[in-house]
Formats: sequence, C-alpha cells, structure tokens
Amino acid sequence: MVENGKQIAAALRHLDSHGQEEGSRKLAETMAYFLVDRAESRHAGWRVLRQVIVDSASDAPWEKCARRAVPLIADDLIHFSDDRGRTPLHRAQHVAAERRAEMIAPFVEPGPVLKDLGLVAPRWLSDEQWAAGLSDAVRARSREGVGRRLQESLGLDWVDDQQPTEERRR
Repeated sequence: MVENGKQIAAALRHLDSHGQEEGSRKLAETMAYFLVDRAESRHAGWRVLRQVIVDSASDAPWEKCARRAVPLIADDLIHFSDDRGRTPLHRAQHVAAERRAEMIAPFVEPGPVLKDLGLVAPRWLSDEQWAAGLSDAVRARSREGVGRRLQESLGLDWVDDQQPTEERRR
C-alpha cells in the first residue's frame, strides 16, 4: 500500500517500532522510493534547490541520483528506529531531500551555481563540502535562501560584498 501512497503513517510507525528487525529493510526501501518521488511535489526546499541547479545549466542525471539515494534513505529510516521516538513524515521527507541533494552534488559544478547566486566561488572545494552545502540548502524556501544557506555552510563571500536582491538580479 505504501507504493500507492497509502498507509504511510502506519509504515513509519512500524519502522519506528520494528526497524531493527530483518524484515523491515524491504519496507524501509519502499518508503524511501515513496519519499524520493514525493520530494518532487511536496518538499519546497528540494524544488527550489533543483530549480537553482537547472538555472545554472547543469545537466544532472536526476533519476539516476534519485535511485542512488534510496538505500541511504532506507538506512536513515531504520536508524531513526534507534531513537525510540515517533518519526513524523516531514522529518523523513526532509532526510530524503537531503540525500537527493548529496547524490546530485558530484554531477553539479559549484562554479556556475555559485556565480548564478551571486557568490564568489572558492578556489578549492571538496566534494564532501559541496555535497554538505547542497544538503543544507534544501532547508531554504527561496532562491535567495539557497544562496544564504550555501554562503553560510561553505563560508563564501557575496560578489561585491552584498547579498543579492531581486532588484540587483534584474
């Protein structure tokens, strides 16, 4: 039923209670596929980050990276069962968006994205730093928010030492 978008809360409750049991892995993977698909329509931060990447003319393999995120999301869902608390859907969805951002990072050049956002690209940026920056950027709800998140998480400077505004971009 999870594959059809039904009984999601029940599936999360089951994983919270029985996540460490061997049979729970299949349910966690099914939930992960559901969450990956749901990010496209329901996670505002993922949609904004995706649009920023598309606007930078990056040609990323979106579906391939989504599939690569599934095992990591399943691991996270199982790990949540260790917390002995309830995992709300919004928490699971946010983790899925973060993992998607991490998986897309190797296929997105930082320079064009950062330039498009009005940030000074560093001379050197590790793959891990870039992935962590994109993962953090899914918390943003706007293009400017993505810029601020990347600026803060990567320790970057704004072009002309000013944060971009709507008027400056036009």
